[in-house]
Amino acid sequence: MDEYAQRKGHTYGTVLVDVETRRPVGLLPDREADTLAAWLAERPGIEIVCRDRAPFFTEGATRGAPQALQVADRWHLWHNLCEAAEKCVYQHRDCLRPVPAPADQPQEKVEPAASSPWPTGHRFAERTRAKHATIHALLDAGHSKRSIAWQLGMTLNTILRFSRATAPEELFHRPVAKPSDETRSL
Repeated sequence: MDEYAQRKGHTYGTVLVDVETRRPVGLLPDREADTLAAWLAERPGIEIVCRDRAPFFTEGATRGAPQALQVADRWHLWHNLCEAAEKCVYQHRDCLRPVPAPADQPQEKVEPAASSPWPTGHRFAERTRAKHATIHALLDAGHSKRSIAWQLGMTLNTILRFSRATAPEELFHRPVAKPSDETRSL
């Protein structure tokens, strides 16, 4: 089970697929746990429910098919793993150093990336640069920030952050650590 957009940002439903045949077996008009539970309760032979971690799927599957084993689907597992790995690499990018060239080969001069902590061609950097260019192009064309957020499927706060940055490299900063309670009391 997964969700689908009837109208992105406004109306969502639930699609149910038979994992063995890879064919849709049901479309529900909403993402409500009650609707899903009722649909599952009508089919008592369901043994395994493959879903993402949305709370309405968890609750609906638990109530509608309590006998079924609930598992995460492969796409969401990989997606979550990739996001976690990318976030970890981003947070520890200062720890990463280029591998030194073998002694028998002459070393190439490495230019320090003074303007950007991310090299050209890095997936995160390229995606951020593309988003920045798109947002600023839409702003220059006269679109409102709310309109851009709706068109790109982003939050208004994200659009505001990108619009304030004059260059994409301004978005590549390391998050500032908040002082702990002990530090504040000193």
